[in-house]
Amino acid sequence: MKGHPRHQCGVQLESRSPSTPLSSSKKPRQFAETQISGLTAPPAQLSYTRNGVTVKKSEKLQEEQVKSQDDAFKLLLKTLIEDQELKEIQAKDDIGITSHRIVHGGDYTASQIITPDTYHHLEKLSDLAPLHNGAALTIVRSCIDELPDAVNVACFDSQFHSTIPEHIRTYPINIDVAKKNHLRKYGFHGISYSFITRSVADFLKKDAADLNIIALHLGSGASACAVRQGQSWDTSMGLTPLAGLPGATRSGSVDPRYVVVSPPFRNRNPAPPPLPCRELGTKKIERREVWGGVWRG
Repeated sequence: MKGHPRHQCGVQLESRSPSTPLSSSKKPRQFAETQISGLTAPPAQLSYTRNGVTVKKSEKLQEEQVKSQDDAFKLLLKTLIEDQELKEIQAKDDIGITSHRIVHGGDYTASQIITPDTYHHLEKLSDLAPLHNGAALTIVRSCIDELPDAVNVACFDSQFHSTIPEHIRTYPINIDVAKKNHLRKYGFHGISYSFITRSVADFLKKDAADLNIIALHLGSGASACAVRQGQSWDTSMGLTPLAGLPGATRSGSVDPRYVVVSPPFRNRNPAPPPLPCRELGTKKIERREVWGGVWRG
């Protein structure tokens, strides 16, 4: 819209189940929330709240309306823009920033502005979080197409756990193979744990750096996190969100041998060769690189 004043508006976008709202020391005002649920289990339903008032609640959508994450995003955007009572967003160019929750950020230790290089790097991580990263990147692409002037920012569930010490995040496997293929504990639900840490510190009226707690994220996905001095020290999830506690669509940790002896693989011809036990265990770890941190405390 030519001449339309540009507001400082942002849109927070998530795929599948949300963790917790993003927050900062200066809390932004949330004036609208719109959500589509049941995208993978039709009928999908649209809910919309404006300034704390429910405008639409679980409104059932026709199957042809929403067939993909791209369709869902376009409908959410249309809902916001066409609401004449929502003065803050009257056109697409009123949205200056879109914030995306992305589960697996690999080695990223902080939120990133999404560039072509960032996007392609995250694409390569999709196999490690197939239920989440692929869907999230589909919405990123939709944002780039529909909101070409907006800045896209990726916030990672894994970034909170970048403080896990090396001797904890390192797996007892061949260290050269692990480093070459980036095989280590990453951890997830970090946006939730960051929010929990700040909230508990506020409640106890103490600095987050003085906080030592065991935190739990319990939902369709579940995990635990040891927070030491306000930072992640260890967590139950690992290389992918499959490790640790069981969830709605995850077994949690099982005996590694199960993969080879379970019926789908046991009857495969030829059977997948087992990794020799000599390639596993603490003997394959450089003690001076990893365990030194343990002895120093």
